[in-house]
Amino acid sequence: MSEALDAAVTTAREAWPALRVDLDAWKAALEELAPDGALADILVADHYLAFACAAGDPAALVACDAMLVREAGFAADGARVHASLRDEAVQVVRTQLLAPRGDRPPAIGDYAGRGLLRSWLRVCVSRELVRLAKAQQRSEPLEEHLVADQGFGDDPVLEELKARYRSELADAFRTALTELPPRDRTLLRYQLIDGLTIDDIGSIYRVHRATAARWLAKIRDDLVGRTRTLMAEALGVDTAEAASIVRLVQSQLDVSVVRHLGPPAKR
Repeated sequence: MSEALDAAVTTAREAWPALRVDLDAWKAALEELAPDGALADILVADHYLAFACAAGDPAALVACDAMLVREAGFAADGARVHASLRDEAVQVVRTQLLAPRGDRPPAIGDYAGRGLLRSWLRVCVSRELVRLAKAQQRSEPLEEHLVADQGFGDDPVLEELKARYRSELADAFRTALTELPPRDRTLLRYQLIDGLTIDDIGSIYRVHRATAARWLAKIRDDLVGRTRTLMAEALGVDTAEAASIVRLVQSQLDVSVVRHLGPPAKR
């Protein structure tokens, strides 16, 4: 077994010379995976990289993240999904696999080296793509969230505006959502679709719940601001009439966003 472990170290170091790994700990992990000494069944170079990632080695994390992004591209192309969904899936899997889990090491440490690491990562991201795509299909049209039952009451002017500019408002909101960075979309999805609490999100990102709450509040503010800008551009604020319309529509926009995203994050 000693000779096999020494050969494994040589192979791993040749493949990943920049990584810094506790070799005694890695050898012990290999012995657990192959107590009979049958290391030929383990892809030692791939396992070495995953082990280094789980230990937090910066170079390993960079290499593994690059592999994840590449495999996500292949998976997204095969599934013919939008780039924004691919980026969101990468962010979710990145957090799931590379972030510590409380007192436990990152989930990438569960990789046993029985198959290619890149294939293992592609399976993980493909599953997330399927989940995200299904969640997206279940979502109600944005128009319904944005302009239905928004408290216009019996005001005929606002009722007319709602009907006339329904499409523009929905398009602006949809574009603003699409333009959010992947992490921001992931945070919203955690809260709105997965039903995670502020404490849950803080635990995932290893930050205080107040920090997670501030993140979500800022995302909401950014979304509102960008939607207003896009709405103004779509209506053309160079005329007094258009500017007036935008102001009236904006009076309901905060309510619309809160309705779509749920209640503001508690601090």
